[in-house]
Amino acid sequence: MKANVGIYKFHLGADGGGDKRALALAEHLSTKHNVWLITSERPDLPALESYFDVDLSRVRLVVFDRSRRHLAAASRLFRWRRPGQIAARLDKTLQIRALGLDVFVNNSFPSNLVCPARRGVYMCMFPHPPDRGREGPGLARRAYHALMDAAERSLIGRPAPDALDSYDVITANSLYTSGWIQRRWGRDSEVVYSACDTAGPPSEKEKVILHVGRFNGDDGPEVHHKRQDVLLEAFRGMEGVRREGWRLHFAGSVLPGESSSGFAARLAEGARGLPVSFHFNADLETLRGLYRRAAVYWHATGYGFDAEAFPAKQEHFGMTTVEAMSAGAVPVVLNSGGQREIVTHGSDGFLWEDLRGLSDHTTRLINDTRLRAHMSALAVASSARFSRANFTESVNRIVERLAADE
Repeated sequence: MKANVGIYKFHLGADGGGDKRALALAEHLSTKHNVWLITSERPDLPALESYFDVDLSRVRLVVFDRSRRHLAAASRLFRWRRPGQIAARLDKTLQIRALGLDVFVNNSFPSNLVCPARRGVYMCMFPHPPDRGREGPGLARRAYHALMDAAERSLIGRPAPDALDSYDVITANSLYTSGWIQRRWGRDSEVVYSACDTAGPPSEKEKVILHVGRFNGDDGPEVHHKRQDVLLEAFRGMEGVRREGWRLHFAGSVLPGESSSGFAARLAEGARGLPVSFHFNADLETLRGLYRRAAVYWHATGYGFDAEAFPAKQEHFGMTTVEAMSAGAVPVVLNSGGQREIVTHGSDGFLWEDLRGLSDHTTRLINDTRLRAHMSALAVASSARFSRANFTESVNRIVERLAADE
């Protein structure tokens, strides 16, 4: 059955895992269905196609209309002095509903958008904290949510006191995320591991330790910080490794804004005098080349934050770890979050608890070339579990099941 499918990603262009999921899914579903990619601002599609190695020629792009005529239409539903917040939220629903979608895939984090189609899939990268505003104190706050509910009931034809209730399926990008969906939201979810590309085949390995991740300077309780600062300081303390000629390479996108660019600049300044290289906003071929040359892959997301108190700060899955393994780089990563589902300690990589463990496991790999070669081969084989094909087929089965469900 050919269905009309909308894929929603409010911000495109961060060069992260959410973008890859949306674009890989759009490419795959467009071979069988009519697909709309829905976003807030017009992206540079040729650049995205090149960076993520996708073909979007069959995908229709929908950019939200900022003319405010939809906002005005939504606002007329109310007689309220400040309808802006409500109208802006309902505006998206109005514009998407006009597409006549059979299935809506919400791949935007963190979204509270009510499903604007007959059937819906909510793709969760990690569950944001529940909205406690409806039960919170204050007559104004309770009145606001009551007004929101009435407006959405008028527009979508059914009450939606919680946006999640309007979706048929919630997916999780790992067992770790699925567990926190149950704990935070009290809901079941289907695990669909993220779309990971192979960066192989491995080339001749060099004395390279690699880390790939966004340079994010923000540090709120729900912010996913990659902790490049921790890895830099760990490498600074490994004098013996440096003396053997090993170099540390950082690659990743620098997010817009002073916070992230400032963080990247401070890292570069702090690395002066060390055999450390930075590849800011590296293109796909540069990344693949680094993966293939790297002998060891480092990851420290979540380090220094208690996993129970700060679950969102842990690595929710670990796409770059998988991609490094596919090119034969042996992972030495923090024993937390989704990394435990990717790396089998002592087999295809190492999991560390503290910086002493990071140093010891890395030094062992560097000093034992036979062990490194053996673990490298196992890492390549293990990475195949998380292929882009497995991701797209898993979501495709969900979409076709919903599209056929009258």
